[in-house]
Amino acid sequence: MRNLDTPVWSNDGKRVYYMGSPVRGADPKTFEVLLGNYARDATNVFFHHNRSQKIDRATFRVLNANFGVDAQHAYFVMTPIADADPQTFRVLDSSYIPCLDWFSNGGYVADAKAVWFASSKSIHCLKHADPKTFVSLGNGYGCDHERIYCERAMLPGADRLTWRLWRDQLSVDKDNVFFMNKKVAGVDRASLWLLTAENCFMDRHRVYGNGVPITIGEYATLVKFCSDRCAWECDWLASGKLFERVLDEWPKHE
Repeated sequence: MRNLDTPVWSNDGKRVYYMGSPVRGADPKTFEVLLGNYARDATNVFFHHNRSQKIDRATFRVLNANFGVDAQHAYFVMTPIADADPQTFRVLDSSYIPCLDWFSNGGYVADAKAVWFASSKSIHCLKHADPKTFVSLGNGYGCDHERIYCERAMLPGADRLTWRLWRDQLSVDKDNVFFMNKKVAGVDRASLWLLTAENCFMDRHRVYGNGVPITIGEYATLVKFCSDRCAWECDWLASGKLFERVLDEWPKHE
């Protein structure tokens, strides 16, 4: 469990620290925090405890917690985005997740000619996406005037006007059900029923989990897992063990 009072950045006047670890090469006299995990001193730009060897300190601007630009390049964290124009580059997500009080690790961006989705896995240019009309929906999905995307991939055959997010990583349009960026085959769209376990639903014929048919026994195992997970939490709350665990994580105030 992460202690929420642990400072992300700290500076004792002699050294700069990120989450308690020294930041090599940082000048404590000129060090300043920017946004999210970006920071800088008089000569360098940092992300987490890493110093960038590529970013131009003099012209660098932070756009959100994951992206920035200097005079020559647009960056995801500290990696240049190939062929992106820093003059027209813009972010399409805030990157801040209010319900978690935390920053996401990627999102949608665009310039005058292209749209990208970046994450800890990759930086990917979206084929056919229209940068003039593309918007992020703020949940790993985005759309332009014709198409729907889940992260880096287009939803095949999705109807732009009737598509909507359903729950978890499931979405629907007037004719289809999608799990992430894949159309779920063989579904009777008229008889859909959402089930309790994550990414599970049924129609009049069968039960589906993560976009594929599963047996009732397999679904029962998923529900039991959910039940067991809730049961230990309820038991620990009732016995006080969960409060003890939280107290161990938070600093004790006199």
